[in-house]
Amino acid sequence: MDQTLGKRIVYHRKRLGLTQDKLAERLGVTAQAVSKWENDQACPDISTLPRLAALFGVTTDELLGITDAPAREAEVVEEDERSDSAPTFEMRWDSGRKSALGFALWVLITGSILLASSAFGWDIGLWDTLWTTGLALFGVFGLFPNFSFFRLGCALFGTYFLLDKLDAAPFQLGKELILPALLVLFGLSLLVDALKKPKKPSFTVSHRGKRIYTNRDGKDKLKSHCHMDGENFDCACSFGEDRRLITLPRLSSGEASVSFGELTVDLSGCGQIADHCRIYARCAFGEMKILVPSHCRVEPDASTAFASIEMEGHPAPDADTIIDLDCSANFGEICIRYI
Repeated sequence: MDQTLGKRIVYHRKRLGLTQDKLAERLGVTAQAVSKWENDQACPDISTLPRLAALFGVTTDELLGITDAPAREAEVVEEDERSDSAPTFEMRWDSGRKSALGFALWVLITGSILLASSAFGWDIGLWDTLWTTGLALFGVFGLFPNFSFFRLGCALFGTYFLLDKLDAAPFQLGKELILPALLVLFGLSLLVDALKKPKKPSFTVSHRGKRIYTNRDGKDKLKSHCHMDGENFDCACSFGEDRRLITLPRLSSGEASVSFGELTVDLSGCGQIADHCRIYARCAFGEMKILVPSHCRVEPDASTAFASIEMEGHPAPDADTIIDLDCSANFGEICIRYI
């Protein structure tokens, strides 16, 4: 491995399945410092090099490239870790003036409400303030320059929920009316878009820069994908139905996501499932089924919004392998079924 120190650090970090944040946390440095090391913009100081080499299972000389001896076996144990090899959906923040103004107002309004709640004894927490003001501003700033019924709905619902949390709402909107109202506003937005649709329609969903769904001139292309690499898998399905059998010799982590469709992920094809294997399941406006061998036991950590997490069947009495399942469902359902 005749490379720079930065490239050797990248190689060993990914070999152990560590993110830059996790590596920085273990060494007691910042993620920015690790990034500079890997881009050869800076070098670890003399006190950090031995700890870095020990973590990677190599000598300091090997890390510096003085020798080419193979790396010894090293193991990193994490309770809650996401491997770099598992692709993730990315959200990029627009640094333009409009976005900067919206973010500034979000911080300003949130801080003002929290100060007022302390002064006047309002019963509202940080999270309730953040998501309601964020939803309202997301809607308001999306109304210009092109009007959108969906953004209008976000603005109205964000404002209503904020007033409701402050016990200042002029009326009470029952939960049974929220979803229909959102669907009506979303439908109106779709109708407006359809009326001004170009002659050659095109709709694309991308995942880390790679298309996972494209519709051009009425022809569907690549609605889903499933990548299996090393001990990790990444499955995604959009606007369709798919079933994937995971056939890895050993499974350590994985990610499955579905939006506006149905996805079944079958883990029975794995030769071995690592104890405390972590799987991230994301469902939005769809349905996901995860089929788990009965010799494993799932411990879910669920976050839902107008959705449900269901368990079907039971693990074997002697099940000694634990799967940590991180579930997030919005307007959908995730079903965990033992087989």
